[in-house]
Amino acid sequence: MTRPDDMQAPVILVGAMTKDRVIGKGDGMPWDIPEEYQTFIDNIRGQTVIMGRKSYEVFGPDLTSAHAIVVSRGSPDVRVPVVDSIEKALELARSFGVKIFVAGGSQIYDLAMPHTDWMFLSEIKQDYDGDKYFPEFDPSQWEVAREDEHAKFIYREWRRVNQVTV
Repeated sequence: MTRPDDMQAPVILVGAMTKDRVIGKGDGMPWDIPEEYQTFIDNIRGQTVIMGRKSYEVFGPDLTSAHAIVVSRGSPDVRVPVVDSIEKALELARSFGVKIFVAGGSQIYDLAMPHTDWMFLSEIKQDYDGDKYFPEFDPSQWEVAREDEHAKFIYREWRRVNQVTV
């Protein structure tokens, strides 16, 4: 089985959600699970992260990535490259030659899904109310390549059955 480490610049959606796909509430996440957040930080360390402006405002100070790219139609005051489409973000990200993580929000996940090879998703065990959701996906097009059980979440690495390279 091809692993993300074996691929040149794979595109990986990374995040956490409840079983009802809740990923956020207001301008943040409705849970505080340090162990799960550390998993996110460890995954992106030294890689490239693509996210929307609001997600960058939430996570930007904690990013351990080597490169960050913001997708926004406006001109946010950020200290990283800003592009106006997921396609431009992926083109720039590929030039860095490392894994490409897409870290939300919901609209950015949705735009990136057709380009995605892998999803590294934590399923939060407790239910939370929210107003931001991870996009629906067809589980028959994906297989779980790794699953780790934790006290408050289940971490899964999903591999697209028919890998895409766009």
